[in-house]
Amino acid sequence: MKLTILAIITIAAAAFALQTGSVQTEPIKVRGCLQGNGSTESPWSLRGVALPPPPTAAPAGAPGGRGDGGARGGGAGARGRGDGAGQGVADAAGARGAGGRGAGGDRGAAPPAAPAPPPQPRVDLRLTDIDMSPWRNMFVEVEGTLGPRPATGLQEFRVTSARSAYGECR
Repeated sequence: MKLTILAIITIAAAAFALQTGSVQTEPIKVRGCLQGNGSTESPWSLRGVALPPPPTAAPAGAPGGRGDGGARGGGAGARGRGDGAGQGVADAAGARGAGGRGAGGDRGAAPPAAPAPPPQPRVDLRLTDIDMSPWRNMFVEVEGTLGPRPATGLQEFRVTSARSAYGECR
């Protein structure tokens, strides 16, 4: 009975944690045009940033093959020798220019790849924890961690490093 109650509480806590917007702890890199001047009226911000997709667990698909199969076309047929009339004469080793099939055939082929995740929506980020004055109105790459998503306003991005990057500010 105690074990059942403990399991229910654990599942409820896990479900609650998944529903709330958790704060990201792993640093990410984002690029964009730096705007603002660092004041409270006009904070440092990156507008229209595409965040990297959130990490997901690897799908539990069927295991791959033995790996000894090889791909199609592993063996090459003989090349024809040209005669004066432009016709190829086949060698004794194979047909005229035909490619052979690899010894393993299809064994060990990987399952089809999963479809690419949909693109992330563009977001606006308020940059904190660093003075961005040297990069004012420049295209920059910043590395840091995302803060919680507020109900209104810009999402906080705690910058740990910044550098100028190649790109255009429009």
